[in-house]
Amino acid sequence: MVILRTLLENNLSRNRALVAEHGLSFLVETDDKKILFDCSAGKAARKNAEKMHVSLTDVDYVILSHSHYDHAAGYPDMVSCGVHAPLVTGVRFFEEKYARDGEKYTYLGCGFGPEFLEKNKIRHLVCEKTLTLFKGCHVMGGFERKHTFEKPPARFVRQTADGMVADDFPDEVCLVIEEKKGLIVIAGCSHPGILNMIESVKECFGRPVYAVFGGSHLVEADEARLAETMKIFREMGIGMAGFNHCTGDVAQERMGTGGSGTAYTHLKTGDCMFLS
Repeated sequence: MVILRTLLENNLSRNRALVAEHGLSFLVETDDKKILFDCSAGKAARKNAEKMHVSLTDVDYVILSHSHYDHAAGYPDMVSCGVHAPLVTGVRFFEEKYARDGEKYTYLGCGFGPEFLEKNKIRHLVCEKTLTLFKGCHVMGGFERKHTFEKPPARFVRQTADGMVADDFPDEVCLVIEEKKGLIVIAGCSHPGILNMIESVKECFGRPVYAVFGGSHLVEADEARLAETMKIFREMGIGMAGFNHCTGDVAQERMGTGGSGTAYTHLKTGDCMFLS
């Protein structure tokens, strides 16, 4: 049994005691392990967890899908409240993130650096391609970009030793869980492209992807990209999907009415999936 709890995303479920804001945070529970996947931007995910009566101080791992603030800036608050599990990130996680608008740059980063981990004695694990956390549970990055139409918006840049460069998100990772029906993929924002990520996971593990959850970053997709994405997604034969956060209303509607044979749901703050 895998339990996926949406601690926070942009939209609120029927539980009006919770708080929704721009960001993402999941709690993933297997038979004997707990993984905190993304921490959103502030304190809301942690406070929602308290209201959902789930503990975060006993998680076995924390995974930050990439270093944008809406996924990672809430991490220091988690640490200050007792979350000291090993932290898993992708490569170049601490290269600062910005959005460029002409000559203006807006900071989008996580708000902490490696010295914060050292100060709090947090073990840092870096995933370059695949990293096995425990049997049947892996983190994956370094995605192949076969679908070239899946490109991050040009405004996203990162600061490197050589200056500002277009951000192709080398730090982005996803969680992969092996189940009898196939692979479960949990993504943060899918900046490398949701199709590229799914295809890379399938090829790496040699098994079909059964279920996909998280952010797909289709909110800015034009009609041509959205249509092509829906077409390929149908061809993949994925049995279950639940997107949120950066997916966008149009893509949500298309997913829900696409006739792909995929059981689809919009995972909102407070929603849970019980997968067996």
